[in-house]
Amino acid sequence: MNRKRLAALGLAVTLSMTAAACGKSTEEVQEASAVAVEVLTPTSRELTVDTTYIGNVTPQEQVYVIPKTSGTVTETFFSVGDAVQAGDVLFKIDDEAAQLQLASARASYESAQAGVTAQNGGARDLQNYQTEEQIRQLKDSLWKTDDQIDEMEDNLDDVRSGIGGLKQGLAEAQQGVVEATEKYNTAAGPINEQIEAVKKQIGINQGVVDSLNSSEAEKEAARIALDELGKKMEGLQGQLALARMPLDAANQTVSSLQNKIAELNTTKTQIKSGIDQIESSQDTIRDNLNMAEQAYSITQNEIYPQSDAVSASQLQAASIGIDSAQMQLDFCTVTAPISGIVESVSVEKNGMAAAGNPAYIISNKESMTVTFQVAEKAKNVLKEGDHVTVEREGQTFDGVITEIGTMTNPQTRLFQVKAAVTGAGDSLPNGVSVKVSATTERETGKLLIPYDAIYFTAGNAHVYCVEDGKVVKTEVTVGLMSDTEAVIEEGLTADSLVVSNWSSKLRNGVEADIVSKNGEAVLTESEFKEEEMPAEHTEETGEEAPAEDAKITEEAE
Repeated sequence: MNRKRLAALGLAVTLSMTAAACGKSTEEVQEASAVAVEVLTPTSRELTVDTTYIGNVTPQEQVYVIPKTSGTVTETFFSVGDAVQAGDVLFKIDDEAAQLQLASARASYESAQAGVTAQNGGARDLQNYQTEEQIRQLKDSLWKTDDQIDEMEDNLDDVRSGIGGLKQGLAEAQQGVVEATEKYNTAAGPINEQIEAVKKQIGINQGVVDSLNSSEAEKEAARIALDELGKKMEGLQGQLALARMPLDAANQTVSSLQNKIAELNTTKTQIKSGIDQIESSQDTIRDNLNMAEQAYSITQNEIYPQSDAVSASQLQAASIGIDSAQMQLDFCTVTAPISGIVESVSVEKNGMAAAGNPAYIISNKESMTVTFQVAEKAKNVLKEGDHVTVEREGQTFDGVITEIGTMTNPQTRLFQVKAAVTGAGDSLPNGVSVKVSATTERETGKLLIPYDAIYFTAGNAHVYCVEDGKVVKTEVTVGLMSDTEAVIEEGLTADSLVVSNWSSKLRNGVEADIVSKNGEAVLTESEFKEEEMPAEHTEETGEEAPAEDAKITEEAE
């Protein structure tokens, strides 16, 4: 508080005491009734309330190094208090038996691999080649028979076409026979009549020759007549034969055509029979081809995959055997799973390490975990990532909430919260208890005033404000409160001038003399006049000291 403010307060106290003791004039009483006040305007920002809990410290990482196999310890490399890095070898166990087991597993794998190579090597390739070659040959044969059938069908079409042409020629030839027959009959009728007449004459003359009653002259004449008739008969028969020649030629043509048609029909029958035979052979080829393709498909899609699966299973089993043996061998070398400090060692060289029993305990103290318990109301406010303050033996450390439990402890009905503290080193040993401060209540964007500016009467809250130079008692609704500040829900605005200092003269309606606003001094009327008076200087320091201030100070004293 500055000197002017002290002087003003001293003056107010002096005037008040003088008025009470001496009963001064009305003007002096009114002057004494004015109260010096400090005012401030409400601020709008976040208000938080922290709650303190008791927490327990544990390393964020602590592991029990437990060997997975039993045996004699051949070497140890770290002792209690040593720093280790993740992957460092802590100790070794005798691995002779594990080495032998690994060698046996590798031999089994190589044997299985050799069997698979033999099974899937040249024999399979040869079998595939033979089947594929058989399929190719059958397809070639099928294509050749298709060509043969096409060729024979072409020949059959030619034969059918030839038969059609011959039948047409035969019909024409048969018509020619009919016409030749008609011509022959026309020409042969008269000739045959003449021949019949000649035959009669020959008969008569032959009778004369053969008759015993005929004379030699009659017989000679008859013989001469027979010669003449014979010649005439030959001439008539020649005419008849000549007339028949066209008919015979036509009949010969018909017969020739019929023979050719019969030959072509025979050829057609032979071609059809040949096509039937080839088609029958095609069915056999197709059956063989389908069987070969099915066998190939079954071999490729079923037999080989099954065989490969068996082989793969055998190899996998052999490989697992190697992995298992290698794992057993690896178990003989025990390494640090995390980086940290060795806190306990329970094995020694030439001693026994037992599977399942902790051999080392390692803690990573780079980051410690503080565990504390909170009620449900606080649990609903806290969230992961929130800042906390950890205190032990006068030292404070920053922490961050990393885990908030969702179930209560059956005994305490509280929720477990964990926070991480980094960089504490040995200042936060494992297992110690600490104080943890966490923000459990929060208000944002509300009007805030100092807690000391609020007065409570019969459960109701009020503050004193300055309005038009007078003190006004103002009812307010108080929200969240901390040790130093409080949220005002109703009753004030951002421009309200709230009295922040206490005075026994604070009353509703009393005149107010504002000496500071928001922490900055405000000159009163008398002080403003003081500033205009000449300053006096001290001899020793040379500092300016207002005479009126000195007077007020004396009177106050």
